Amino acid sequence: MTPVYQGTVDSQLFIGSMPPGEYMISTLYSFYNGGDMSSWISMPVFSAAGEFAVSDTTLTDLGSVLFQPLLSIKESSFWSTSISSKAFVTRVFEESDLGSIVLPQYPQIQQQLNGKASQSWKTDELDPLREKLSVLATENALAASPIVLPTTQQRALAAKFGRLAIQQDGSWTTHNLPTNSQLYAALQIDGKVAVGGELGQLFVSSDWQQWQLTKPVDADEAIVWMGQTADNYFALTSSAKQYQVYRFNQLNTPWQKVGSYVKKDPNDWLVQNGGLFAAITQQGTLRIFNDNKRHDYNPADNSWSTDKSTSLRNMAQLANGALVAVEVSQWDGVGSQLISVDDGLTWQSINRNLSLFGDIKADVSLPVLTDNNEVITLSRNRKSSGEKSQIRIATTALSNADDSSSWQLHGVAKDNCHSLLPQLTTGTTLYFLCDQGQIVSTNDFGETWQTDIDRDIAQMQAQYETFIDELKQQQEAEEKPKETEAETASEE
Repeated sequence: MTPVYQGTVDSQLFIGSMPPGEYMISTLYSFYNGGDMSSWISMPVFSAAGEFAVSDTTLTDLGSVLFQPLLSIKESSFWSTSISSKAFVTRVFEESDLGSIVLPQYPQIQQQLNGKASQSWKTDELDPLREKLSVLATENALAASPIVLPTTQQRALAAKFGRLAIQQDGSWTTHNLPTNSQLYAALQIDGKVAVGGELGQLFVSSDWQQWQLTKPVDADEAIVWMGQTADNYFALTSSAKQYQVYRFNQLNTPWQKVGSYVKKDPNDWLVQNGGLFAAITQQGTLRIFNDNKRHDYNPADNSWSTDKSTSLRNMAQLANGALVAVEVSQWDGVGSQLISVDDGLTWQSINRNLSLFGDIKADVSLPVLTDNNEVITLSRNRKSSGEKSQIRIATTALSNADDSSSWQLHGVAKDNCHSLLPQLTTGTTLYFLCDQGQIVSTNDFGETWQTDIDRDIAQMQAQYETFIDELKQQQEAEEKPKETEAETASEE
């Protein structure tokens, strides 16, 4: 099986051909690069997913196989320990139609398979337990993409397996979209919400319940950002080697490609490159930041102008229009936090204190800029002499943000929850992503905390142990007749 990189960002698509026969997946490899460490792990699969058959001129669609950590992958101990309870692998028990997505890229194979039904996994006694694991894992999908809906200013969190959480009246409601792919972007058009994700999929709904799938771009592109101006809507897609920029006016009109950019490797030999990010300016125009260049789109004549800019590792546009970012460092890749109130023409550097090693999550986290130009971030400044250094929530005026002595320190950041999500900030409420995927918030600068979106790791662990126990019992039951036959043969 060969990995295919078109159309996915956080998922991985595999395609291959094998001789006819019955198979099991033996191993799933997972890789992690958190900035402070890189490592990989091989997870045995075998009965965790089950058996499948391969036949001549027949498509075998295996849908989605998921790798679910039960410990934090951002801790180095996860990658060094060999205990079996640190993660599990199972398959997703939802209908899959990967053939319609993948085969158009291989017209000769598609012609051979035209009109033939596909096959999938074989059923066995462990399927009910696998399905329970699958449901738990998808219900606890990691929400990693914060979104501000431009029209209503609602906050949203997009996740894997088609999960979308929407904030309304201080609480979160989760919606399930009909896909196993990762979602990334959303906006509202003509009273409808449109949500984009991997494999060129765009889901549209007028009631948040019934979702219609449209495919405005090819399946080898992932829709990673959408924005709107007074007259146009824009989308940014990511493919294996390029970013594409599209313009459209309505949901039922074709998307017009207006720009494309070659993807750069973040670490190109001895040079650290910046990423590509999109924003809508205060003048209502589209601006693209690509490494050390700034590109402005003119819809009147469908042209672009280019100027120099700052290389950014990460960037987000807040509900108030401000841009918050982390610049690229040629030393370790992670530079200072930055804030811009003029659409990225100039950037204000944030001077805070963190440990040289060990504060990587706080280091790469984005800051917040409130409506009254107050900067909120995480800093390890000592609150008083003699007190142990701790990561705390810190505030200062934007005009003083480059002065490390100007910070006012507040409550201690919640353990293992040091990734600030500035797009979700509402009033004085701050949101943080924890290492194991929980979303927590504080409305008093860290004096008290609440969990807004939880992930039931304990229940997944218990269900996985139940699966392992049942698997062992089946294996023992299969071995007993063999042992009896062997004993009988030896007596004879």
